[in-house]
Parts: sequence; structure tokens; C-alpha cells
Amino acid sequence: MTSLDNVSTEDLRQVLAEVEGKKPSQRLMAAINYLEEDGATLQEVAERYGYTAGWLSRWLDRLERLADEPFEEVVYDEHRSGRPSKLSDKEYERFVEALHKSPEEVGFDAPAWSVPLARHYLAEEFDVEYCERHVRRVMTEAGLSWKTARPEFHKSDERAQEAWQDGFKKKRDNLDDEYTILAIDQTRQVLSTLIYAWFPKGERPSLPVTGAWDSIKLLGAVSDTDETFFLPCKENFNSDTTIRLLDALQTEFGEKICVVLDNASYFTANRVQEFVEDTPIELCYLPRGSPELNPAEECWRQLDQSLGNRLFETLDELRDAALCALDDINVPDVFTYLCP
Repeated sequence: MTSLDNVSTEDLRQVLAEVEGKKPSQRLMAAINYLEEDGATLQEVAERYGYTAGWLSRWLDRLERLADEPFEEVVYDEHRSGRPSKLSDKEYERFVEALHKSPEEVGFDAPAWSVPLARHYLAEEFDVEYCERHVRRVMTEAGLSWKTARPEFHKSDERAQEAWQDGFKKKRDNLDDEYTILAIDQTRQVLSTLIYAWFPKGERPSLPVTGAWDSIKLLGAVSDTDETFFLPCKENFNSDTTIRLLDALQTEFGEKICVVLDNASYFTANRVQEFVEDTPIELCYLPRGSPELNPAEECWRQLDQSLGNRLFETLDELRDAALCALDDINVPDVFTYLCP
């Protein structure tokens, strides 16, 4: 029986989303239908598209090459890489230079380049009309690739940060000398992850990893007396773990604590507010999207740096290594972050 041993239906669907033209789309859809329908014959599937079983068999064999070749070389009848360019050499250089800038820098209200946007730019700037397939090829030759962008989370307005810092300075001045200033934050360390490592050139190394979703959870605090406090958590972060941390901080630093923290739901929960209501604890919530104001983030940065290139087989090993690394961190000065 004809089959695709090295190409999945998901691979075919991804290619289908990229191709242009009726014929290539039909060929891919026929292959997908045949692979997904148990018991369907080549003849039955091919007839839906007005072709013979031999036609579909040849296309299944040809699509097998998708495992090793660019899809343009496989699904189209004719490779057009020799098509003459309508851009002069200087215009091509200008186009490539533009692609390596953000669209805003060349006058477009868009966060990133897309094929239709690049095609529009060619028409507007150079009076050149290319089909999307050719534009995609030029973008690839220019060193761009299609990938998912990482989300960029909201950042607080600088004025909001400055206003918060001014307010915090006034609040600190009104606290009596018995108060300890603490900044708290949370982190997760996932079992068996690698950030960077050294490997021989030309190799694509792999390492055995187990329990990729297992993690340890830590709540941490940095004080204005250059001390740190870290609390491992078995459960997910919630209002109970926040209350447990605040209680532990009072035991460690005294009843009067002024705690700086972010706006995570488990920090702002009603149960947390009720817990501190009848205590001398003061809570100071940072502006949203302002991790750079929290000195505890520096502790996590140093922790990530220490653990990033190491592989751990069990959560106990990871927890022990994390706590050991946190004992050796350079404690950040809280006021450098909170009110410089």
C-alpha cells in the first residue's frame, strides 16, 4: 500500500497553509484525505478530485520528499527560482535592509513583517509587483524566517513607576524604625531544563529528559538589611501560600514588616487582605508590569544562571541545588530598585 512514512498529515496541513494555487492545494488535500480515512482506497479518494488512482499514488510518492526538500520544490510543477528579478541590485539591497528593520521604521503601522506587507512595500516603494510566493522566497533569501514571536508583556508607564517610587519614599519615611522593608516574589524551576551548553560544531545534540512538567515552586524575600528568605512550596501559588509566607516573614523579621510585592492574584486576594487587616503588616503593590523595580527578581536571575546549564533527574536534586545556589547569591540592595 502506498503511504507516507516520513511525512505526517500535520506536516501536509502546514504546507497546505503556505501553498498558492488550485492544483497544489488539491494534491495536498487528496493526500490528507487518503491518510486520514481508514479503509479508503486510492481510487475512491482520487475520483473525488477527478483523477485516477495512479495519479494519487505518484503524488504520495512525490510528497514523501517533503521530509528532505523545501515544499516549493515538491508541490509545484515548475521551480521558478530562475525567474528574473524586477528589482535592481541597489533596490534589492534597500529592500533587504528594510526587512531587517521594523515596519514602523519604514512607515508602516504594523508590529512585524508579513508576506502581504512586504509585497505592498515593494509596490509602494519600487513600483514592483511580485506574487506572494516570490516575495516569500525573497524574504527567505534575505535571512528572514517564519516563526512565532514570544509575547511581550505589558510594561508599566514610566510616570506610574516614578509616582509609585515617590509614594513609597513617603511611606517609608512615615514608618517607625522597627519596620523591616521586604520585597517578595515567586518563581518556578522546571525539572531537567537546559538553557545553554557547549557541544561540538555541526552536531544537533539531545539529552534524556524526564518529568519535563515537574517543577519546584519558591517564594522569596529580600530585606533592607541585606538578608534573604526563601520558602519552597509543594502546591501551586495561592492565597494560602501567600499568608504562610507573610506569617513566616513575621517570625523571621519581626511583627512590623513592610512588604513590596506584585499584583499576582494570590498576592491581592481578599483572604490576604483580611489576614493583614489586624496586623502591623504594610503591603505595597508595585505598578503592573514593573518587575525591574523588584529586587527579588535579581535573586531569580542569579538562580537561573546557576541552574541553567545543569541537568537534574529528580525534584529533590533540583530543590537541593536551588536552595544551595540561593545561599550563595549576591544579595541586591532593595533601595537601588525601590527608590533609587
